[in-house]
Amino acid sequence: MRSCTWALGLAALLLTGCAAQQKYHWGSYEGAMYSYYKDPAKASEFAASLQQTIAAAEQAKRIVPPGVYAEYGFLLLQQGKSKESMEYFAKEKATWPESTVLMDTMTKTAGKTANAQASTQ
Repeated sequence: MRSCTWALGLAALLLTGCAAQQKYHWGSYEGAMYSYYKDPAKASEFAASLQQTIAAAEQAKRIVPPGVYAEYGFLLLQQGKSKESMEYFAKEKATWPESTVLMDTMTKTAGKTANAQASTQ
């Protein structure tokens, strides 16, 4: 009986060591995205949620999930904040090199928007 208890204890200990660790900090991303997609008028709430998710991940020294920097940058671009959006496109590209082509395109678009805004002022 003792060996059975010991074996069960060892198995429990080994299984706890195998518990999945979250690699990324998702925060409230999923719920906020769903709410935004259902009601695009909630863009500012979604942007605030993304900003909090990014800040929490960076503060905890965890990886920002794929696409979060880019999505936040795109929301900034839609708000007319071209220069700020380019910073987040660069962060996405640095964190996720496989996004290079898309982020280069988005950065180019944001640059054109920034130039157009500057010429109208």
